[in-house]
Amino acid sequence: MNTLLKRLPRTVRSNQWLVYGSITLVMLACMLYASLNAVIVDIRESRLRFESESQMESATFLPQKPFTDLSNFEHDNGLTIERRREIDAAVDSGLTLRVFERTTRVDIPAITAGRNMQADDEMLLGQTVATALKTPLGTKMTLLGHSFTVVGFTAVPDYMYPIRTTDDAGIILDPKAFGIAVITPAAMDTCAPTALATWHVKTVDGTTVSARQALNETVGLTYWQDITTNARYTLATVKLEGMASVSTSMPLVILLLACLLLAAAQGRMVRMQRAQLGTLKAMGYSTWELVLQELALPALIALSGSVLGVLSSILTMRPLLNFMVSYFSIPLYVATIPWRAAIIGIVAPVFFTVPAVAVVATRLLGQAPVKLMQATALSTRPGLLERSLHLKRGSFQNRFATRAAIRGLTRLTLLMLGAMLAGYLLLFGGAMRDSMSTLVRSAFQDTQYNYTYALTAPRLENPWGGEALTSEPFTTTDGRLTFQVVGLPATSTLFVPHDSKGQAIPIDRIIITRALAQKLNLKVGDSLTMQQAATGQEVTLPVDAVAEMYTTATVIMPQERLNSIVGAPLGSFNAVLSATSLQIPAQDVLTTLSMVQSRAAFNSAIMPLWVALGSVAVIAVFIALLALSIVTTLTVEEERFTISLLKVLGYRPEELNRMVLGSGIVAVATGFILGIPLLLASLGKLLSTTTSGISFSLPIRLSPLSILVCAVIMLATYLVSLRAARRKVLGVQMAVSLKAARE
Repeated sequence: MNTLLKRLPRTVRSNQWLVYGSITLVMLACMLYASLNAVIVDIRESRLRFESESQMESATFLPQKPFTDLSNFEHDNGLTIERRREIDAAVDSGLTLRVFERTTRVDIPAITAGRNMQADDEMLLGQTVATALKTPLGTKMTLLGHSFTVVGFTAVPDYMYPIRTTDDAGIILDPKAFGIAVITPAAMDTCAPTALATWHVKTVDGTTVSARQALNETVGLTYWQDITTNARYTLATVKLEGMASVSTSMPLVILLLACLLLAAAQGRMVRMQRAQLGTLKAMGYSTWELVLQELALPALIALSGSVLGVLSSILTMRPLLNFMVSYFSIPLYVATIPWRAAIIGIVAPVFFTVPAVAVVATRLLGQAPVKLMQATALSTRPGLLERSLHLKRGSFQNRFATRAAIRGLTRLTLLMLGAMLAGYLLLFGGAMRDSMSTLVRSAFQDTQYNYTYALTAPRLENPWGGEALTSEPFTTTDGRLTFQVVGLPATSTLFVPHDSKGQAIPIDRIIITRALAQKLNLKVGDSLTMQQAATGQEVTLPVDAVAEMYTTATVIMPQERLNSIVGAPLGSFNAVLSATSLQIPAQDVLTTLSMVQSRAAFNSAIMPLWVALGSVAVIAVFIALLALSIVTTLTVEEERFTISLLKVLGYRPEELNRMVLGSGIVAVATGFILGIPLLLASLGKLLSTTTSGISFSLPIRLSPLSILVCAVIMLATYLVSLRAARRKVLGVQMAVSLKAARE
């Protein structure tokens, strides 16, 4: 057995590109799988610990009247309630910070770096804005006319996804334009005594029905929002869940395809050694000794590639984690590779490769030694498909290339799978780019206003100007989706919804946005049953039109009809749209949204997307180059005798390349084309699952231009892999055929 193992170094040296290329492919697939799984698991565990240790709220509310005895009310109802004041402060460079006072019982700020505040002139800065602006500890900042020193970075549980507002375009995160900060209650008294005060309640079991009922009976409610309907929390959890599905499914598919490709390549390498194996068997070596010897190389490739991949994931995991915590406001408590991901990453290549090669070697070595030594290649007996084509017409070169393609269907299938995998990744980047472009266009095409003011309480008089409207939160009957119902005046000019043809839809009917229609599978003529978030009252409405808006799941109707449904006085409103800035007292404003800031947020969000898509494209090209190069190199190795014989017959290098390697372009093109419907089907399911619980929908778009660009990149990658294979074709000596003939 030791003598047989001495063949292993010689085999590696004679097939360096196949061996090292296979190791690199396995390493890349394992690294991708282990690092992405580690990021998702670590972020999830950190989030759960953050929610627990910071006493995350169950709901936010605004009372109609003050509590007479808050302590007794909490004790009687098993609740923890705390008031928190907040105010927006403009900082230089277009940055706005939402400044909170420090809480100690509910939504406790977590320190992610530095220390907690010890004086009233110290502050905590949100970790997302601190990372985006690269703000160091000790920086002096002026907030609300007072100077503060940043002594720590923080995360607040109800602002895990720190966005300015949860309406329409406000869902896009722009940490360079908006973030959070925390100061002491005494500093808040000095800087902003009239700041908006919101109340936060935490229940024992997490349910809020009884708490809302008790609060409504005791102090009355003007505003109520469960944490499960707070986009600043749900966007973080839903995005993380979506990333979890992508980070487990896509890398696992890549890993499995890499393992299958490796298994098939190693199996064909075993068949290429049939003459040597026949000789060894004739010398007296048993079948199992030879099988074990043939398993040494695939086991070495699988183990070395997988171990290197898992070890390298330790290095790639940290940058990914840093990116995640700069995007989501979550303290990083855990930073390790999960044992499950590491074990799967190491075991999967061995599990798929070694048994497959063992089956091939066992079946091959079941033949007699003489039969094994009779040929140096696979059987050249024409198959049924080849016989049925009657290849008698056309030039010899075309007939030879066709026969080579038919006899090498396994190789072409491997080539097609590699092209499909790389094409899928490339097309994924193009589809996300096109989908985001459509989302951005739809976000602003119906809006003629520049400012949205959400008021703390309904009003009957509008002394500030602008266009008054009513907006109320509703949920589906199962409570899984919360969305806004907006009542607009019939003469609205600042908010005009449009249909799929670009025609304006009059505000005299029930209109739903495309995002809501997709989530609830609704179309014109259907009925929508929903319930008011505050009271639970059910309402059934007909769907009269669908507006092409993807950034928000919304129902639009005449304002007076909505006021009648929610029981509001005739002519009341709780929000104002305006083309110019309005002078509304800060204590009357719940949130303010500037469309200029929203557009900037979209642009800021698209820039990292380009970086991410570029990274995906580079990885796709690298995987494609490895996979295609392995298969084309394997083709040359299998056809060495034929290539040598054709050289003896006088064929030129260009003719040899076309005859031996020319059929691969069909497999690459087929794999790329098959990747398109696969992408659209999987992307549609993925995005619908990812955005099922939030108020926007991402349209699935893949433009012909994106397909063309991806096809050109795919073709260029294939040509690069062919260039290396052509060198190997030229390197085959004419003496190979003569030696084979003597054998």
